[in-house]
Amino acid sequence: MKKKLVLVLGIVLLIFATLAAEIPAFEVGEKDIEVTLSNTFVSRYIWRGHDVYSDNDAAYQPSVDISIPEFIFDSDLSLNIWGAFPLHEGHETVTELDYTLTFARTIADMLDISLGYTYFDYPKANDKSDVQEPWAAITLNKIPSLPLDVSFTVFAGYDYEVTSSGPEEGWYYSWGFDTELLLPKVVIFQDGQSLAVGITNWGNDGVAGLKPSSFYATEIGLSTSYAFKSFSVTPSINYTINYEDEINSGEDEIWTGMDISYIF
Repeated sequence: MKKKLVLVLGIVLLIFATLAAEIPAFEVGEKDIEVTLSNTFVSRYIWRGHDVYSDNDAAYQPSVDISIPEFIFDSDLSLNIWGAFPLHEGHETVTELDYTLTFARTIADMLDISLGYTYFDYPKANDKSDVQEPWAAITLNKIPSLPLDVSFTVFAGYDYEVTSSGPEEGWYYSWGFDTELLLPKVVIFQDGQSLAVGITNWGNDGVAGLKPSSFYATEIGLSTSYAFKSFSVTPSINYTINYEDEINSGEDEIWTGMDISYIF
């Protein structure tokens, strides 16, 4: 029944996106609003190095992103609603809905600064499981003196419980690199298509009962996107290297993903 439910939800989102193809862009005053609907299927739900379902089960992860460029003081405003639904039994209590509000600003085309707040909601668990996280991220869009355009990002988020008896408080932080490589002009790739390469390293200070570690996991991701008018299809392959026995019993993880998005 659960598999049928998430499949129907995915189909409904895709049908809605198809019907929306003729809808003009939304506006608030003189500001255009960009709405992105996404349907993502992953072979494992890996979050900041953790296998959330602990036994390598797959997940369906839909999302809706609403963005208003230059909303205030040349800063972009966005609201994202993201879900994670297990595709196998035994993980009902970690069914998840996340709500994220973000302010982002680009300075001189070189530096991106983002400030945000995320509420992690677990509707099938008790309220003590919910978590709040204010966070900040800074991205240097191009590292000087490198032959490739490589960006560098640092992130820090402070997790704290919604109730006084919730999970332990603490920091997650990361630093990583991203670049894009132009793919060869062969029949399986579109003209100008690129391969996105990302490397992210994770640390924490003992949040949620974990052993404090400045460097407990490295995530490596490869992805590419195929564009079809307002649709995009993005397959990915990902690999996580774990350095702490408390994280997935110290085992590395490899998983794949497929995202189908529509922008209108």
